[in-house]
Formats: sequence, structure tokens, C-alpha cells
Amino acid sequence: MSPTDIHPQSELSSQAASTLKVRESAWRLFLRRLALFLLPLLLLAAATELYVRSLPNSYRMKAEMMQRMEDSVEVMILGNSHAYSGIRPELIPGCAVNLANVSQTLDLDLLLLEHYAPRSPRLRVVVLPLDNSNLFDQPMQQTDEWFRCAYYRRYMHLGAYYRPRYWLELFHFQSMRGKIRKWRQQRQPDCTALGWDTDNSLRHRAADWNTGQVDRVLQRHICHDWEQASANQATLLHIARYCREHHLRLMLVATPVYPAYAAGIPASQRRFLAATRLAARQAGATVLDFSADTTFCDPDFFDPDHLSHEGAAKFTRLLPIK
Repeated sequence: MSPTDIHPQSELSSQAASTLKVRESAWRLFLRRLALFLLPLLLLAAATELYVRSLPNSYRMKAEMMQRMEDSVEVMILGNSHAYSGIRPELIPGCAVNLANVSQTLDLDLLLLEHYAPRSPRLRVVVLPLDNSNLFDQPMQQTDEWFRCAYYRRYMHLGAYYRPRYWLELFHFQSMRGKIRKWRQQRQPDCTALGWDTDNSLRHRAADWNTGQVDRVLQRHICHDWEQASANQATLLHIARYCREHHLRLMLVATPVYPAYAAGIPASQRRFLAATRLAARQAGATVLDFSADTTFCDPDFFDPDHLSHEGAAKFTRLLPIK
């Protein structure tokens, strides 16, 4: 084959190589410009995430509280907002802490118990609400409050919630914005040094707290999944067995609720709650029901199913913890 026969192919190869270099150069230029465009946005996002994480919230405060006090804790309060705002640890004899939180579900109570009980050698009593507000909960990650799951992993160091959506607070912009707004407006912690929620002051109580709010609150606590209710019951009995095996007294309490709320609980949920209480007693738990306590009147309630500051003090003093 003569040189003239391969010259066209060489020329084509040279043109292709030149075209490839131009494309590579254009692609590199695009990536550089994209990086320059994204860099300020990424830096702003990183700064915002760090700022939001630096703000105190009840989860971080409770984790720091346990780091300071785990060697002396004698009474551990778990549960949802009924315990978070309704049980004041400073009024309990001995060293008591409140690890309850908003919408905290029974599976999270179990995780917290298993995480902190082995670190608390003096722990002797566990207090946990058992009532219409938590026995019929869906898992938190399946609700519109799923963003709270990240707080348990990020601030309380529980070994759970690995999905990417829990990695950054930026992934739930609404809750992040609410956290920033609340801190800027109030400039005070979400809870006391012992973990009690201070939000339920009567001066913040809604005008329709005992009328228009009753039906809305009852609807939030309606059981839509009886299989999940059975799973919650099993989790509760797991907690009872754990306490019995580790020589801890488990006290299951139903906090006082407004009569209109109590009257609106469906009969099927009442029966399931009664059966769960019986099973818990058989598993060694102490069960106390204050939900219909007539000594609690209007000033003791913040809304149909939460106690005010005054009501929380009154209720805490009734708990037979020695």
C-alpha cells in the first residue's frame, strides 16, 4: 500500500482528535464555570446547616444533660408531650430527668431506655405515659414529623435512622426555618436544665382550647391501623420486660385530660388500652390512670390533653415516686 493510500485516513484521524480536544476543552470549561457557580451556594448551605445545628433544641439539651448527670440519675421520664410538659422532674424526690419529647413514639422510648439505662448505674424508676395519645401512633418516620427522627440520631446519638433524608436539617426546610424563627423570637432554651417543657403557660393558651380544639385533638389520636397498635403494644411489653430484667420499676401513667376529650375516645380504643394496661401489669409494671381525676380543673389544662404549668406541678406531686 502506497503512502497516498493512507494519507486521507491520517487526515481524518487528525481531525477527529482535534474535535475531541475541542470538546474536552469545552467540557472542562463548563465544569469550571459550574463549580464557580455552585461554590457560593454550597458554602451558604454549609454555613446555614452549621448555624442551625448550633442552635439549642430539646434533643441536644437532653443529650448534654445525660452526659452531665447519667451517673446520678435515679428517675428517668420517657414518653411524648404528655410527659414532656406534664411531669416536672425538679418536683420528684431524688435525681430525676425528663427525656420525653414532642410526638415521641414508644419505639423511640425503647431506644432511649436501652441507650441510657446501661449508662445510669443509680437508675431505679422509669416513668412512661400509656394512654390514647401514644398507644395508637404510627412510626414517626411515616408521619409528617419524620424530620424529628434526625434529631435522635444527630443529637442523642441513637443507632437508628440511616436514610439520606436524615443527614441534613436543610432537607426539611420548614422545620429548619421554624427552629431559626423560634430562637430569634424567644432567645431561650426549649426546656429546663432537667428536660421539662416550659411552653404550656396559661398566657399562651388558645381561646378555644376546650371547645374548638377538642375534636381536632381527638382526630389526631384516632387509630387507623390496628396492626400498628398491636406493634406498639408489643413494644410497650418489651419495655416492661427490659425494666423487670434490669430491676427497674416501670410506672405507666395516664395524665389528666379534659372531660370532653376523655368522653370522645372511641370505645374500641378504650378496650385496647385496657387490655394493654392489664398485660403491662402482668409484665410487672405499675399502672396509674389519672385521666379522669376530677381534682383537675380548667386552670390545670393548657389544651384538651395537655397540662398547664400549674397542672403539671399538681400532677407530678401525685406520682408515688420515693
